Amino acid sequence: MKNSVTYSPRSFGFVLLAASTIAACGGSDTEPTEVPSAFVLTTGQVKSLDSTAQVIVQANPGNGTLKSLVDSTLLVLTAGVTAKKLSVSTDLTAAPLYFVGIHRALARATGSSFSTWTLVGFDDPAHLTSLIEVSGFAESTTGTAPSSVSGTIGDGKGIVNSLMLQVGTNGAVTQWNAGSGSASFTSDAPGAACPGFVATAKVTCALETMHVHFTANASSGASGSRQASLPTDVDVPTMRLIYTP
Repeated sequence: MKNSVTYSPRSFGFVLLAASTIAACGGSDTEPTEVPSAFVLTTGQVKSLDSTAQVIVQANPGNGTLKSLVDSTLLVLTAGVTAKKLSVSTDLTAAPLYFVGIHRALARATGSSFSTWTLVGFDDPAHLTSLIEVSGFAESTTGTAPSSVSGTIGDGKGIVNSLMLQVGTNGAVTQWNAGSGSASFTSDAPGAACPGFVATAKVTCALETMHVHFTANASSGASGSRQASLPTDVDVPTMRLIYTP
């Protein structure tokens, strides 16, 4: 992908640290540190995400939402997949957030077909502290899985949803579930096979481009409120998981 850069967990963390230090120190003689517009997930970064995901689940055993996020999103990501920096307006964190899409599609010759979409954004994958997830669901009565969905968060239909997380020490999590907002997902046709994905007779994976925009507003009692917004469509590198019934 154009402008993609492969960063190791240590080097990516250093970029974020350097940027924070420069911002804090200021001064006209200080050159800004370039933050990459995209990077390719390395094996080390994927392992770090997996490790943090497992710690989160173990630290929050009764939280089904977190377990679903880990099982269906974080543990699916593979080395070689591109994460893209998006200019999301949010008060969750001041750090750059990098996003990957996951599109699941199941088509049946008879009966219903469906698609689910997940947009997940995180800061430093080697030291995950902030995460945004936006999801969508659509079904059809044909043998073709839907390629798009739009909906309203918090309307009781559950077609689109969003949550925001801050990860603390030992997997402690502060969670904000969006109660209002909207989201829209559209998928292009699948392309090349996903790098690093082990296909089976039931599940294969292909790369695609997801077009997405969203607004999410959430509150969490004593933890206050959080919001995230990406008001116009952007293109996001996406893994399309294709299921065979």
